[in-house]
Amino acid sequence: MAITHPSLCTMKDKLPHEKPVAVYRTTISIILFEIMYLAAAMGCGYIVFQIDVLWAQLLLGFLAVMILWACRDLLKYRNDRIVVTPSHLSLPNVDTRTKMGKESITAKAIIPWYKIKDIKVNFNITSTNRVNIQKKVLVILCNETIYSIDSDMYDVFFLKRKLKVFWQQFNKKH
Repeated sequence: MAITHPSLCTMKDKLPHEKPVAVYRTTISIILFEIMYLAAAMGCGYIVFQIDVLWAQLLLGFLAVMILWACRDLLKYRNDRIVVTPSHLSLPNVDTRTKMGKESITAKAIIPWYKIKDIKVNFNITSTNRVNIQKKVLVILCNETIYSIDSDMYDVFFLKRKLKVFWQQFNKKH
């Protein structure tokens, strides 16, 4: 679960006068997925050298590269932390959508509590071969910028509810 004792948090960029109220880290499932991806890529690579059919070697080599490419996308989430302090919310690697519709990935966003307009949940449902339901927590700012957090990556249940409680508690002070 979340680390709530400030002395347990080792942050390089925290402000000296503020101690974190809560820190939510990424889950160990990221490391497990990376291990599974690497094992699958190594299995494909091993089979490439064991068979003599050229088209199968090319197909398995391409599959191994695609698996490694998918593993690379998970690396950016490896040591992420959502940090809650009395003055701001710090979000790493979040999808950002501005009022003008421009979408990007923000490496680190430090958002003061008074700039937050609302915190909501959005469910994305996609169906290709199977139905995939993805839950995202949306932090909406007063200027209509939206930060999207994949709540499945973090070690906390009810991330939206906890962030909303902190927002209501610390927004009253400003």
